[in-house]
Amino acid sequence: MQRQARLVCGLFRRCPWTSTKWATGLQQEASISGISAPSPTQLGQVVKLDELIKKDRDEVADIWLGYHADEKGGRVGSVLSADDYKTFLSRAKESPMFVFAMPKPHKGKGAYEAMLIQCQMPYVLITGLEEFKRHGEGAPPYLTLTHYPELLDSHGLALVRGDIIHEKGITRDEARTALELTRAFYCGDEDYALVHTFNKKPASFDFGAVLRKLNLA
Repeated sequence: MQRQARLVCGLFRRCPWTSTKWATGLQQEASISGISAPSPTQLGQVVKLDELIKKDRDEVADIWLGYHADEKGGRVGSVLSADDYKTFLSRAKESPMFVFAMPKPHKGKGAYEAMLIQCQMPYVLITGLEEFKRHGEGAPPYLTLTHYPELLDSHGLALVRGDIIHEKGITRDEARTALELTRAFYCGDEDYALVHTFNKKPASFDFGAVLRKLNLA
């Protein structure tokens, strides 16, 4: 297992267990809400792309997900099919914001925190709605998602990395949930109807429908 992990790590520019601070050396200046994005925008800055591209589709997915499964890394990862990525990209442009509920079961049955999604591709910023109310577009994100489409043509997939920015605002398990819910609301036709309404007909938006969909109401 350790040997396999070392081989996987060898494809990445920085290994989670060799860095004292996971964000050190990765922060790239980016004009998104006045903050620095923790992950580079180019996949070649994250992995040894010339080596990764030699792997088949399933191997690439396994390597990416395995690397981001490290509990000490401060990150989560996901893989999108080419169709899902293209759908996500189009809808993120059409409907760049959305509000969903993050379940907080430790606070009681049905407890949640309202979270705001802001799409500024290749980034998606996720923060608490109350933070956004206080700070507007300058609200510090809890989580940033960076999308990498470099393998769309060769492997038919896009890679997604989530960087936890505010550890007191979102746990690692919640970051995984946020990642999956973002994909579900933007890629699923039925779920996207809520996103579309939020952006195009806000007066008709029913947050209760979001709560019901997540079994929180």
